[in-house]
Amino acid sequence: MVSILIVAAIVAYAGFVIRKKVKDIKEGKYCSCGCSGCGMRGQCHKE
Repeated sequence: MVSILIVAAIVAYAGFVIRKKVKDIKEGKYCSCGCSGCGMRGQCHKE
């Protein structure tokens, strides 16, 4: 019973992380390191 709860918690957390990452990518936030340290800094935020 305890192992099922642990697995369910891990699956729920993984789902949350994936959902947040997809949402961030759709909003144009590819990484959390900031634009100055990002290798893609010349590719994103073009206007």
